[in-house]
Amino acid sequence: MAKARGQVDEFVAGDHPVFVGVGALAMLQRSLGQSGHGVKYFVLGDDITLAACLPELLAHVPALANAPTIEVHHGERSKDLEVCSNLWNYLVENGADRSSVLVCLGGGVITDLGGFVAGAYMRGIRSVHVPTSLMGMVDAAIGGKSAIDLAGVKNLVGLFAPPVGTYVHPPFLRTLGKRELLNGVAEMIKHGLIRDAAHWNAVRRAPLHDLDALLPLILRSAAIKAEVVTEDPRESGPRKLLNFGHTIGHALEAYTLESQKRSLLHGEAVAIGMICESWLSWRLGHFDRDKMDAVQEHLLGLYPPVVLQDTDHHRVVELMRSDKKNREGVFHFTLLTDIGAAVTDVPVTAAQASSALDHYRLLAVDARPRNRNEA
Repeated sequence: MAKARGQVDEFVAGDHPVFVGVGALAMLQRSLGQSGHGVKYFVLGDDITLAACLPELLAHVPALANAPTIEVHHGERSKDLEVCSNLWNYLVENGADRSSVLVCLGGGVITDLGGFVAGAYMRGIRSVHVPTSLMGMVDAAIGGKSAIDLAGVKNLVGLFAPPVGTYVHPPFLRTLGKRELLNGVAEMIKHGLIRDAAHWNAVRRAPLHDLDALLPLILRSAAIKAEVVTEDPRESGPRKLLNFGHTIGHALEAYTLESQKRSLLHGEAVAIGMICESWLSWRLGHFDRDKMDAVQEHLLGLYPPVVLQDTDHHRVVELMRSDKKNREGVFHFTLLTDIGAAVTDVPVTAAQASSALDHYRLLAVDARPRNRNEA
């Protein structure tokens, strides 16, 4: 449960604190001030977040004024082993030791990459997450999972490396465009669908252009993620609920990265995954048809449809075969049983997954003229 501290709310995700509010960076300054003398800080960001967000971070956290900044290119392709190697070499060359702290300033790519790099360097140095995207604030920067992509498979190599704290400064959202905001909204929708029907309804009604109206929804989504992580820090049970939309979504995201198609953002791919997996939830007898229709109508109206060819399905299903939830060659999905409730470890065949993709393909063709977010 969140505890209010003036301009910041605090709660726990597993074994690390999460601070949300305009006072979060002041809390970070206070924390770094207690780290002791001689501690070396490093700030990791991408070319966009360092330009747009670093000045505000330094204005609120003067303890980082002399910290070296490490820049990577924005986007999923930076979650790469060669990039990690370059970062480790930089840390060595600049004297990072076991007491050093890596401050990760960015969205989900940066906190994933930075958490992995810090967790492996010298068997683990401390990291701090300062998410700058809505996706990071409500999901990616909370919970301690970090990973990079390998052999075209998303998050194939990773570890549990909790940060010492996650500090959510909502004013960073003013640096985002509509597409990036919608990217994070997908995870907020997911949180409502798997855990909290009232949250699902609130997110559906929210004016996405009004950041003040989003703040309580950000707090609730972050709290849902933290609650699930606290129940199951190592993803052996309830934390698998968070995978709804991700089995197909991760494969689609990877497929568009390797193909000539427009690359999908993570939330865009997860939105498609939720459409497919809500259909599977109904098709396999777990979910009511009218509720499936409501989920699909909302997502199709919010995200520009991606027209897939039926020839794309084979490769997407092949990419799904590397999903970490598979056992003995069988796909295991998280599916909905109600709005606000889900079940994990549902076996799904490759043929059923392909049928779900075909279902989305037909919906997307029909939805293109009426989608309100297309240019």
